[in-house]
Amino acid sequence: MEKLIKPFRGVPEGEIYPVQFAAGDDCPPELVAGALSVGALRLAAQLPPLGALESQAHEVPDLSASEVQLAATSASGDAEPQEREASTSDSAPATDKESLIGQLEAAGIPFDKRWGAGKLSAALAEGKKE
Repeated sequence: MEKLIKPFRGVPEGEIYPVQFAAGDDCPPELVAGALSVGALRLAAQLPPLGALESQAHEVPDLSASEVQLAATSASGDAEPQEREASTSDSAPATDKESLIGQLEAAGIPFDKRWGAGKLSAALAEGKKE
């Protein structure tokens, strides 16, 4: 068990009333999160050394904005595979959104003006196939 570094008041498991703990007392496992949140507990013994954190930081790859958007879209499951491909390509930047909207209106293809350039491009491509 971790030792409290300052007085802390909490309700241990099986109790119905708060208990006052003094600095140096063992912190019950069910109260660790609460004690950490108010600074009554420090888990320094379980933290990795600074060097290990620095080496882990260098292992994280840099992501472009389109890769972050792709990851977010993939995680939510909202996009179809064609839309994901279109959103990662640089062939339809956001500045072309107005021209895509114009092309969709001219072709009579239904769309939503809130869609991004990738989804508008995919709708245009799908509409031209039909």
